[in-house]
Amino acid sequence: MRVLRARWAVAVMAAATMLTACNAGGTSDASRTGSTCAPGVTDSSVKVGLLYPDTGVMGTQFSGYRAGVNARLSAQNAAGGVNGRKIDYVWEDDESDPRGNLQGARTLVSEGVFAVLQYTAASNGSAQYLDDQHVPVVGVADQPLWGDHDNMFTYTFVTDSGRSTTTLADFVRQQGGTKAALVVTYLTEASKLYAAGVRQSLENAGIPVIQDDIDSTNAADVARKIIDAGADTVIAAAPLDLYTGALAAAIGAGHPIKVAVSAVSYDPRLLAPYGRQLAGSYSQLTFAALERNLPAQRRFQQAMAAYSPEIQPAGQNSAIAGYINADMFIRGLTTQHGCPTRESFMSGLRTITDYDADGMMVQKINLAADHGQLDRCSDFVRIAPTGDRFEVVYPQPLCGQRIGGNG
Repeated sequence: MRVLRARWAVAVMAAATMLTACNAGGTSDASRTGSTCAPGVTDSSVKVGLLYPDTGVMGTQFSGYRAGVNARLSAQNAAGGVNGRKIDYVWEDDESDPRGNLQGARTLVSEGVFAVLQYTAASNGSAQYLDDQHVPVVGVADQPLWGDHDNMFTYTFVTDSGRSTTTLADFVRQQGGTKAALVVTYLTEASKLYAAGVRQSLENAGIPVIQDDIDSTNAADVARKIIDAGADTVIAAAPLDLYTGALAAAIGAGHPIKVAVSAVSYDPRLLAPYGRQLAGSYSQLTFAALERNLPAQRRFQQAMAAYSPEIQPAGQNSAIAGYINADMFIRGLTTQHGCPTRESFMSGLRTITDYDADGMMVQKINLAADHGQLDRCSDFVRIAPTGDRFEVVYPQPLCGQRIGGNG
């Protein structure tokens, strides 16, 4: 069990009659006496569990998640917590594996956490178990199953079988793209769904798509396929060395690339090793680019500097995800009065119709009506010609329409 600043609950589960009274809603005797009304909740604290891959094949990609959560929770605790309760957390490493994800969830539940904050590519491991246990889950939807479980809440939903949006295709068209090549390595189910969604978006707009099953590690071979197909657009969910190598080889052979989009290139750590190679490359974001320097983003930077200074630079995708996840959890707690239960917390989250992480996101979402609905809006950034910074493409985020399925 991995513990960080954990204040263990000192009370045991209240008697059955006390628990029944608390589940009925309102302020119960439990909140006045200090007994535990729900697992992880006392009159002075709430304990939440973090579940993410600290190790495994995806560990590096998710390395800033706990730091982002810590920054947001610590800032809230410094301001007095929520309704007089400080928020403590414990965490588990799912090792980038569904079996590890399930084991981590079981451990967190056995330790009595009130809810789980999750960012992983293996949420299928624990989804049904946490639903069966009626444990709220707040996180980043890595798979469509997040739309199938009422206990799961996310600020972003980007992949679903048979559904997509016009947003990416609208962007490609505006940048002059006419034929696209997908450079995707199928490490996870999420990457397969991402590729299918990209294809659906582009083909819906009349943009032909080729080579969506690239599994080569040879950049020159990938570039040759792009050139032979006559693609002027490259959309990638692949390791950056393969992506950058393929772009360099294609351009070096005199083949023009009008639009190049990578799903993993928005990370300031990548500018030093890859910046010049990726100059002009785009990223599609589900949150507002930090380069907009909005008040909420300045608060994020300040919280990271104060409470998670080990993460440098702070603006990593996983750190932003952790910060927003923690913010959504806090927002849910603010809907509660007296002693919250898991069910009342989830019901409270569903009443929120304008969630945007205090301005960190590109649009406001309705946590009930938008459950399981694909994101329509994205922010787009590109790496500047100098290769040392990101720059925002549009004055405002780009919003498309949902397509496929029920729209």
